[in-house]
Amino acid sequence: MLGITIILILVLMFLGLEVPFCFLIGCILFTFWSGQSTGTFMQTGFSQIASYTMIAMPMFMIAGTLIDKSGISHTLIEAAKKILGKLKGGMVMTVPLVACFFGALSGSGTATCTTLCTMMVPELEKLGYKKRYLAAVVAACGPLGYMIPPNINAIIFNKVASETSVSALFLATLIPGVLWAVAYMVMIRIGYAKHYVEPVFTPEQQAVIDLEKQSKKAFLAGAIAAIGMPFVVMGGIYGGIFSTSEAGAVGCLYALIVGVFVFRKFTMKTVFGCFVDAASSLGGLMILFPMTAVFTRILVLNQVPQLLSSSILSLSDNRIVILLLIDFVLFISGFFVGASVLLLVYVPLLVPLCHAISVSQTNLCVIMMVAIGIGTITPPMAMDLFVASRITGLPVQELYRPILPFVFIIGIPMLLLVTYIPALSEWLPRLVYNIVI
Repeated sequence: MLGITIILILVLMFLGLEVPFCFLIGCILFTFWSGQSTGTFMQTGFSQIASYTMIAMPMFMIAGTLIDKSGISHTLIEAAKKILGKLKGGMVMTVPLVACFFGALSGSGTATCTTLCTMMVPELEKLGYKKRYLAAVVAACGPLGYMIPPNINAIIFNKVASETSVSALFLATLIPGVLWAVAYMVMIRIGYAKHYVEPVFTPEQQAVIDLEKQSKKAFLAGAIAAIGMPFVVMGGIYGGIFSTSEAGAVGCLYALIVGVFVFRKFTMKTVFGCFVDAASSLGGLMILFPMTAVFTRILVLNQVPQLLSSSILSLSDNRIVILLLIDFVLFISGFFVGASVLLLVYVPLLVPLCHAISVSQTNLCVIMMVAIGIGTITPPMAMDLFVASRITGLPVQELYRPILPFVFIIGIPMLLLVTYIPALSEWLPRLVYNIVI
């Protein structure tokens, strides 16, 4: 009966029904078929969102939206150009670097992809790089927004799992995220020539390009303000000055002050629009969380996590094989399911299995972050590809071929790396908190 319910939920998703309602319909039909009561639905759903940890999510979402509108993004791009711009292919290599910078500010892969597409693709295209290639590079760098802390998905994971710390999860994704970005830079440096045509500028065009460059004084002030935010937020968390939830509020205040007094980009209308955009994104999650919580409770009461664990262990007791199966399931699921759904449904299922094979929840979180990141750039449910396609005006089918090397040469090896070398995830939290993970 439960299997039929899961199939029904998946069918409804493919038919285009909103995800929260897919789970709600599935849960109601299951309780009707099994003769159980729906009396706990309200309590379970409310308990999922009525927690102190959940305050951090809207705060970081609002901070990310404020950052996007404040002018910080342009300064980060200019800083990346000064670091890498003189290298061959260096202008495109700035995309992963800016993605890391922006990920540290917004904690959102989709926001990172949107900003990079809007601000970097037109500019790099003028310099001679093919638009199709640029769109694929930007989409591929979207997952870095999930890896560089603060990370909204880490907050969701912490909410579902029971033995993790948000601060430790922030640290756990840092080293894999940096390695992922460096791997992208190396790949771009090796293959950039195939996608580059030397541009020829008229004197008038060159004058416009020179005029767009910031003065050193203005750039330095903006760079200090922009790069200062992650140091303030993360320094406050790990210095014990404020909690993760309070850090989100500090990030909002910092972005607001910088936007008003440093970049002078904010008006009351702009700030109000930022809050509206963040509320719109958050509203979808606030509806989704209770629905998936009810579904998860049904799975737990019917001992599905234990059945899944015992089923996989019956196939093989080899830790390497089991981890490979987990990677495969997450990789395939990422083709069809969004990040928040993947976390809310799979974490309760995989935690008992990972406990049985001595995989820490911290390592599991990083495995899922990488798998989610790959899923956002892998069709058919490739959200970052859709964003890049919409903003650049290119058909999404044109991005499939240039995105494949980023998936198979970098993405999948990175997933295997964090799976089989847990020290990449666990070393930094262990060093900072002096705990055994």
